Amino acid sequence: MKHLLAESALLLSIVPGSAAVAQVPQYEDLMQDVIIAADLWSAQPEILSAAFGFEGIIGVAPFEFAVRAAGGTWIQMPPGTSQPPLRSLTSAAPVLAIPPIFGTSATQTDAMPIVFSWPVLPSTVQPSDFLVHLSDGTSVSPAGVSIAPCQEFNERNVAVLVGELGNRLVSGEAGAIYPVQVDIVDDGSPLMLIGPGGALHSAVGLSKASSNPYELDNGPTLVGAKLTPMSVEGEGAPAQFPAPVNDGVALYGADAQFRLRVLTTGGFSPNGVTGVTPDQFSSFFRLLVNDGGTTTILTQTGVDYVIPEGTIRIVGLADLGLLQSSYDLTYTEDYDNYIDIILKGDEAAMREILAVEIPAAAAYQRFYNPGGPGNDPTPGVRYTQPGPADIEPVLIAIDDPFTTTYVRPSILVDQSGPGAPVTVTNENLLPGREYYNLLSFDLCPGGPGTGPGPFGLCIVTTANLTVLTDQLALPVGADPFHFVATSATQVFGPYSLGPLVAEAICIDVTGGVLGPASPVVLFQVQ
Repeated sequence: MKHLLAESALLLSIVPGSAAVAQVPQYEDLMQDVIIAADLWSAQPEILSAAFGFEGIIGVAPFEFAVRAAGGTWIQMPPGTSQPPLRSLTSAAPVLAIPPIFGTSATQTDAMPIVFSWPVLPSTVQPSDFLVHLSDGTSVSPAGVSIAPCQEFNERNVAVLVGELGNRLVSGEAGAIYPVQVDIVDDGSPLMLIGPGGALHSAVGLSKASSNPYELDNGPTLVGAKLTPMSVEGEGAPAQFPAPVNDGVALYGADAQFRLRVLTTGGFSPNGVTGVTPDQFSSFFRLLVNDGGTTTILTQTGVDYVIPEGTIRIVGLADLGLLQSSYDLTYTEDYDNYIDIILKGDEAAMREILAVEIPAAAAYQRFYNPGGPGNDPTPGVRYTQPGPADIEPVLIAIDDPFTTTYVRPSILVDQSGPGAPVTVTNENLLPGREYYNLLSFDLCPGGPGTGPGPFGLCIVTTANLTVLTDQLALPVGADPFHFVATSATQVFGPYSLGPLVAEAICIDVTGGVLGPASPVVLFQVQ
């Protein structure tokens, strides 16, 4: 096990401390480093899309007159509708919601989702990581950034930028300003992506061309589609940003056998405001399937489509909002970049699914991003355009779901008073994974985690190095130093100890590979 200590030195430059901008506690909660069974969308780190979202409706007073004055729209509900949720009325983000979500204050500003092929490490996501090149030749960094609305633990691959990023004019119009490219730059604390096995990779150097959503057919499109067995692993979100229980199992029970998850360039809506409902597969989507050498198109839910390999039934949509007996304009969902198409049938038949299609023509509705017109647009206001027809090939991930996990544990060494026994509490653990709790007795002058050694430890004396290597040599079961987690929170002790001062850290070492580490903490036993 001594090689682990040496190996950790190699990771010092990429294992983050608390790098996130943290203006308010809610923002810290949102940007915690918890990624569980999050999708990987390609074999390499890349930006899948960097489309300009919409202009001027981030940070608006939650009243119709204010929203319309900012260029937003307001849904007209049927007579007699009682107290509809604000989000069912407008996609404009209320001004008081901006600091908790984006870590900054902003009024009537713009939004731009950056969709990565791998999940981001939230604590490393900062406005200075992004350089947005504009059509007038200037370049800007955003005022704020967030992983919301893709905050569920099995999502987290989208960074939404807010700031002054453009206007609503289109190319060829005098004064038009819009993003043309986004670069990930080195700001001294690089944006990290989480790859296979939880390995961290710098996103510095990635780049993607952008587009103007106010131009014809520049609305949202698909950038990924992946078929896996149904799983609810990683469902859920930080406590202060609860997500609706909207997975396939919650909505459809045992009928949810397979999940065909699609990834979008931006939020999908029938008009820019109204949520997509679980029963709307046939309004927006079709599936293309290999049927004995020819392509068959599946269009309806609740139908057993038979091909040589077996049957495929489209059950409905999920990862939206709650299942209801009926739906109307007051329905709210999570408005993120994911929609799950839930399927039932034979595995061999599922392997013949070729692509997801958005026809966007004839009887099929088109998708808008949240800058769309709603059902009662303000005359003279330009809104974002709907997306074009689109076909996205399906990655068959039945044998390997192609996901990744990275959860940063925590450690607390606690004593109720002088002479009292000590307990060690670890949180954010993943059951079945292997961890070390290590103590270091060389205190860092700059504070915990500021040292030049592995994970910010200070290893100055030979005696301290010996203590650390002795701890690493302890076998699994030598609590509290070396253990396999059996629950998300574990408490060790109580232990009777003499007076001491030390720094402590918890490290995931599953499979003999260094994984996420907790912040270093200082503790004193009296």
